[in-house]
Amino acid sequence: MASSLFPDPFQIWREALSKLENNANAFAADSLKSQEVLQSLHQFSSVSLGMQQWFEKSVEEYLRRANLPSRKSVDELAVSLRRIEEKLDRLLPQEASAAPAPTPRPARTRRPPAAAAASEPAAEVKPTRRGTRAGQG
Repeated sequence: MASSLFPDPFQIWREALSKLENNANAFAADSLKSQEVLQSLHQFSSVSLGMQQWFEKSVEEYLRRANLPSRKSVDELAVSLRRIEEKLDRLLPQEASAAPAPTPRPARTRRPPAAAAASEPAAEVKPTRRGTRAGQG
């Protein structure tokens, strides 16, 4: 591959980042050999964990006094709601697109279906109870 007149900036960035990571790893490995550093890290993590637990208890107590749900109770409610929705989905019929089209119902007349189909053009002019034709008076 021919060398370019300009150096590759990404290659320079990769080399610099590699050197930085190697130096940081070497420094961390050397410092962890010291007993004082290990004790300090242990104390820091213990204090941090204690503060986190205290904060969680304080927030939980505040929410209880304010009569508000905590994140845990909202999550539990969401899980139960999801279970109920799944059960309802199993009980309800499938969507209209998945179900076959409903069969057409016969016309609601006093005539049998065969007679009603034969006289459909005459069905426009039906006598009413008063003896007049439909659409008049």
